[in-house]
Amino acid sequence: MYDSRLLGTWKSDARRTAKEIESRREIRGAKKAKLLSLFGKLELRYTKTRVYSICGDYKTVSRHTVVAKNADSVATVCENSIAGKQIFHIHFEGDHYWISLGRFREFFRRVGAKS
Repeated sequence: MYDSRLLGTWKSDARRTAKEIESRREIRGAKKAKLLSLFGKLELRYTKTRVYSICGDYKTVSRHTVVAKNADSVATVCENSIAGKQIFHIHFEGDHYWISLGRFREFFRRVGAKS
């Protein structure tokens, strides 16, 4: 199974993710600054069976499978040699999607056409 909404290239949206982190009062000071510096660098390209990730000079290719979907989201199982199998719940909002990273969400925006 796959979901055509996911196909194409997505990039971490530093501005929108920063708004999310700024709204969290328990994340402050140096911890907040360090956290904010992490976002906006990751680019993901999804095909029906693979996800290609680029973050600086680091590149990976992983198999992924959509295991469930509804009108607003998809659940995927992604498998690679470093992390093993991981489940991601991806929530769509227009030309963005977000994933939960514990106490906040990381947003991604579409940057490339569907493949």
